[in-house]
Amino acid sequence: MTSPEMEQYETSAAFLAELSALGGALQAMRRESRPDFRAMHELVRSCAVRARAHGMPAERLVRALKALVREVALDDASDAYRVLYTDRIIAWAIESYYDFSKS
Repeated sequence: MTSPEMEQYETSAAFLAELSALGGALQAMRRESRPDFRAMHELVRSCAVRARAHGMPAERLVRALKALVREVALDDASDAYRVLYTDRIIAWAIESYYDFSKS
């Protein structure tokens, strides 16, 4: 059973705004020949840290991020972009959610 706070956060304007910012950053990165992943990494880290602070389970965060990448990559001719970005974003989110960088 999920807590009301977690469900509220998952549909909150704050979380949806974070997803929107991530989506915009992903779209911008697709247009760059040499994208800078540091800004994207920071956006994902912030999103994951706040999700955890609000009690959102990691699997729901991962599901939301995968859906976001899939939506942004909808017009791509190949799956390469989607797979590359999904792998990176999910790895960053899990690392940040569980704070592996400080271990």
